Amino acid sequence: MDPASDKRIAQHNALINARFSFVPLQMRLFVALLSRIDFEDIDFKEHFIPLDELVFDRRGGSAYEQVDEMCKGLASFTLYIEELEEKTRRRGRKPSYTYIPLMAEAGYRADLGGVTASFNPKIMPYLLQLRESGNFTTAEIQQVLKLKSPQSLRIYWLLKEYADFGRRTISVEELRFVLGIEENEYPRFSNFKARVLNKAQSEISGTDIPFTYELEREGKTVARIKFLFRQLASSATKKTLPVDTEWAEALLQIGLSQRSIISIATQLENDEYDVGYIAFVVRIVESQFRKGKIKKPAGAIYKALAEKYLLEDYVLASKPRSQVKKELPKAMERQPEVAFRLSEVRQMYDNPGPYAQRRKRAPSFEEHVQEVYYNEGFEKVQREGEDWLVKASSKSGLG
Repeated sequence: MDPASDKRIAQHNALINARFSFVPLQMRLFVALLSRIDFEDIDFKEHFIPLDELVFDRRGGSAYEQVDEMCKGLASFTLYIEELEEKTRRRGRKPSYTYIPLMAEAGYRADLGGVTASFNPKIMPYLLQLRESGNFTTAEIQQVLKLKSPQSLRIYWLLKEYADFGRRTISVEELRFVLGIEENEYPRFSNFKARVLNKAQSEISGTDIPFTYELEREGKTVARIKFLFRQLASSATKKTLPVDTEWAEALLQIGLSQRSIISIATQLENDEYDVGYIAFVVRIVESQFRKGKIKKPAGAIYKALAEKYLLEDYVLASKPRSQVKKELPKAMERQPEVAFRLSEVRQMYDNPGPYAQRRKRAPSFEEHVQEVYYNEGFEKVQREGEDWLVKASSKSGLG
């Protein structure tokens, strides 16, 4: 793989948060295979990886033995990963986990001077046709290739998933779990900090998402790590929607799937609304995302377009002000319910987005819910065993 390549590689976010632990040779093979996947691929192919991509020092015969031993180890390498919904390839409301072998095959070929390998078909939903799920993260291959430590690579992807927010807070216990670090490994936090956190910080400092971190304690014990990094310019909510034939590409960049965009195109062709409505929806969703009331802009945009529940607002906004005054009371009579899962509200409080830089953050989650939701007419209700914050009506239909 040409290190100067501008190719982007991608993983489903469930894979980014799965539990597994590479050794360096396995990491390089994993990255090499990722770099050979195209967004349009519908199945895995067998690839040949030359030894130069895996071993940087080939003096003596040990390198070949290491690669052969690595291939042997991959035969039993498994991911502990969240299962996806079969039809949507999205993560379920009540997650369940399973062990999935990573590789279908991996073998050293002395006659070719490299490794032939292919991923297990069972992990296709985590690496192929990702636009359909709308729940994936991309990275530039030349940035990934700068990382030498497997744990640094995993932390890099964990941060990239939250690139729009500029921060990510994760408990020490969860981070150790995701990285596959056993309880008896680095039992003292000072060792974990030096061998994992500081090493990752040093390596990732040369990439596109360098970070600092803060330690949050419970008593004398370090409980959580708050990673702080620069928000990347590629934030989906900073995309502006063109009002011409580029609308489809703009929605694709925001994160909508090709299937969703085809559905929207059908609605346009049937004159159910015009392109101006798409721009209107994006502006509304961007505003709500900045306030922390929407976690996934792509999903909210598609829902508003597919169900057209903001269409009356758009029509009113497009009319002369005098006419709007006459029609507004009638339009306000039929507004959709606004609802947010309390667990997602909690996650956004713990990992605030860009709006937090302009809005004073409440000192506790309970005060945050009171100020942002209860004071605006929301009530807490239970649905399917989960707590929701629900508001019966809203001017924008999004809260």
